[in-house]
Amino acid sequence: MRNLLAALALLLPAVPAGAADLSLKGFLKTYLYSTEPAAVRGLPGQPDGAYAASETKLRLKAYWDGVGPFKAEAAYELLYDSREKALAAARPLASGYGYRVSDPSPILAPTAGGESSSAALLQNLDRAFVTWSPPAFDLYAGRQPLAFGSGRTVNPTDVLAPYPYGTIDTEERRGVDALRLKRPLGEMGELDAGWLPGKDWSRTDGAAFLRARDTLGGSDLTAIAAAFRGNLLAGGDLERDIGGATFRAEAARVWAGSFQARLPGDDFFRLTAGAEYNFPLLGGLDSWLEYHYNGAGKNKPADYPSLAARTAYREANVYLLGRHYLSCGAGAQLSPLVSASAGLMVNLGDGSFYALPSAEWNAAENLYLSAGALLPSGPRARLSGFAARPASEFGLYDRSFYLSLRKYF
Repeated sequence: MRNLLAALALLLPAVPAGAADLSLKGFLKTYLYSTEPAAVRGLPGQPDGAYAASETKLRLKAYWDGVGPFKAEAAYELLYDSREKALAAARPLASGYGYRVSDPSPILAPTAGGESSSAALLQNLDRAFVTWSPPAFDLYAGRQPLAFGSGRTVNPTDVLAPYPYGTIDTEERRGVDALRLKRPLGEMGELDAGWLPGKDWSRTDGAAFLRARDTLGGSDLTAIAAAFRGNLLAGGDLERDIGGATFRAEAARVWAGSFQARLPGDDFFRLTAGAEYNFPLLGGLDSWLEYHYNGAGKNKPADYPSLAARTAYREANVYLLGRHYLSCGAGAQLSPLVSASAGLMVNLGDGSFYALPSAEWNAAENLYLSAGALLPSGPRARLSGFAARPASEFGLYDRSFYLSLRKYF
């Protein structure tokens, strides 16, 4: 991270400071949870019942609009996490982020054992990049967001920093260290190329991608090729409006170990296809339906534990365990200040599902109060000797209810 900050420090003074426009923004978010962990009867370390938890996140954002083609953006987060001891022991905090050259220590306090502490203060330098935009292209250098694909639930072409289905706070995509170039391609197209150096500038931990977007016959088409952590990905994305509905299809294939030790048994293919339509109900009911095929997964719950060692789960951010999924959802503006939404994902192989209802009230200017639930359903894991054997995928998920207060400034 010192190298990244040093590069930014050299670039920013290149534009006269007096002519620059610096703006500061941010938000404060508080989440209160009641979480019931998916427990295995008799398994040590698994708590029973509901546990209280809270998160408070402060994000400060700075935008620098320099003279001419230069701009810059930075964002820093502080997160205070508090949980009951039994929940903290059973669900340690995740620390560290992928595709970053280096980072300050993510846990500020306590300095030892913070992952399993009942209270912890975390930090995240999530943005730090400069944009150079001469007439012919845009060049982004530093820590920035990257997101690929058009699917609502799963994006097969996005293996860098995707959000799993059921993530509550998806407002800001996690930043990665990258050098990215975007260039117009014809009237409607774009060429997009990037390089992610990886941890400590390691070639084996980095990634690179090349994307091309254009419009053909009323359809938006995207093709992508990427190398990541020694693996090769090739995929595409199609989006088209027909009869007032938007149809999408996104697919990608990964060849494991293409640039290291080839692992043909770990190759996998993923596909997401579906449609979105706005019904003239409740002032506009935005609804969607998608099918997802996960070639990296397994058909039987008994085979789920074997997936942890596969390339898809270690290096490609795949998290679903089954093969075939159907998901749907809808959202509506119930009044000028109140909105509601619901989503559902079903594992067609083991019959388990994950429901996500939520509602939001715009209580005042830049102030939002929301409530929701994460409701998994399916047989829970069974104890076999000293090991837990899954009986369904979403039976492994925790059940949670939450309240959220968000203030933007």
